[in-house]
Amino acid sequence: MTINLVYMAKPIYGGWVTFTAHLGLKYNCNLYKVGKRTEHRLRDYGYGIQYCNVKIDELIKKDNLLITAIDKHYYEYLDKFPLGTKIVIHDPTELKGKNNKIVELMDKFEIITIRETVREFLKKNYNKESTFLCHPFYEYQKSNEKSVYPSVSISRIDFDKHTDLILKANQFIHDEDKKIQIFGAENRLYVHHKLKGLDFEKYWKGKYPKNLPMKYDGKDLLNDCNFVVDMSIIIGDGGGTQYTFLEAIYHDCALILHKEWVEKGELFKNRVNCYVVGFTDDVGKEISEIINKPLDEEYQTILKNSKNIIEDHIKVKWF
Repeated sequence: MTINLVYMAKPIYGGWVTFTAHLGLKYNCNLYKVGKRTEHRLRDYGYGIQYCNVKIDELIKKDNLLITAIDKHYYEYLDKFPLGTKIVIHDPTELKGKNNKIVELMDKFEIITIRETVREFLKKNYNKESTFLCHPFYEYQKSNEKSVYPSVSISRIDFDKHTDLILKANQFIHDEDKKIQIFGAENRLYVHHKLKGLDFEKYWKGKYPKNLPMKYDGKDLLNDCNFVVDMSIIIGDGGGTQYTFLEAIYHDCALILHKEWVEKGELFKNRVNCYVVGFTDDVGKEISEIINKPLDEEYQTILKNSKNIIEDHIKVKWF
């Protein structure tokens, strides 16, 4: 059975894009975008996968359709899809806004959620049942190269990622080599309003190419990296995984997460399979204390225990 994935959103970086790539690679799916005309050539999507632009009237005739992500720019096409088409809801923010077509047409689709908190949110706020399936993870070939960065952040630079906390941590990290280097696409509005005076330009390396494994300047970004710091906080969401978490675990990096994310579920446990911060008013200092400390037996235990998390994502059966 061939699965036909449909990506219906503007972003070319971030979790939606990574999810679509892992799903496509793991199950050898076709990938399409809605186009003004049908093309007969494949375009590069990133992460070793290609897509084809197809007119909506032709796209909806295909079997086994699954919409991997959608934003407001593609709402006009939603009502054209057949009853029972599968659609993935990644987090509650996708259901915000007036005249939200996902909410309006919710009963038409078979909804898949990728975290239990999102499944519960749908049930509580919209009385809508959904199928929970954890993020699929494609076991790509790792390189033998070593990262030159002991501590990194690899998520978007944005309000919900709280990159300001990471930059504040750098003020307390003693060893210049251990300071957290920041990679990812930036929300310029967030940078302007929240990151002034925090040396953002000094630590931000820009976007990284969409490769598996992740590379920067042609070198592996995560191999032999000690810490991946992710300060995600999303209202009504949390507790589960994101691809930044899974990539860190896959490459033997210890995660440093915010308690506002961790406490939404039972998966992540402080100093068992990750480090958790956010217990004081000075989160940056909490982060720095973990990074300043020499790697010890507790660190090795966290790495070992975190491997149990990724196993479910490797073994999950989406189709």
